[in-house]
Amino acid sequence: MSVSRPTLSVRQARTLEVLRTFPVPPTRAELGAALGVSAQTADFHLRALAAKGYVQISSKSRGLTLIADEGLAENSAPAGIHAGRVQAGRVIPVVGRVAAGQPGPSLENLEGSVPLPEGSAADFALRVIGDSMIEAGILDGDLVLVEQSKEAQSGDIVVALVGEGEMQEATVKRFLPGKKRVVLRPANAAMEDIVILAGEPFALAGRVVGVLRLWD
Repeated sequence: MSVSRPTLSVRQARTLEVLRTFPVPPTRAELGAALGVSAQTADFHLRALAAKGYVQISSKSRGLTLIADEGLAENSAPAGIHAGRVQAGRVIPVVGRVAAGQPGPSLENLEGSVPLPEGSAADFALRVIGDSMIEAGILDGDLVLVEQSKEAQSGDIVVALVGEGEMQEATVKRFLPGKKRVVLRPANAAMEDIVILAGEPFALAGRVVGVLRLWD
């Protein structure tokens, strides 16, 4: 059964529309910049949305959760705001964990599955450990969505396998190939490149095509 939510003002509707474009929960400053208002005004609009049941706000960092549209009557949504039901997409496995820092254990151990929107190119997901990719928006605990591939373009973010056999380790880095070496570059100015020389064991597990993060 569909239920109605309170009608939004034009500014509240715009705030919700912009909020839904962020891949991760924005700060008040980030949301304000996107709306062209101050952080304080963005916070005011967020609290209005929370009071009307469109978002939940917690005290944690980026503690903002969009409330799903499941059960929302279509005629209750403001113009420009999608009010359809959540649609089930493909389900891909969550396979092991991967380091975003120094390389960690290679890919193994099925940890579950995660649903994806239709059209996603991902073949599997990995749980990230570490903070070497934070400047690319990949944080400790995120799920990276990976398209399985043995090739990548220079500059792609990849899941790389370094070493072989029991010594093989996996890491998420930006892929910079050269004639005599491959550089795996972190997106963290405090960390150094990993350099793979010609002849050293190395392979690609795939290209990172997305990131999933739970909103606390």
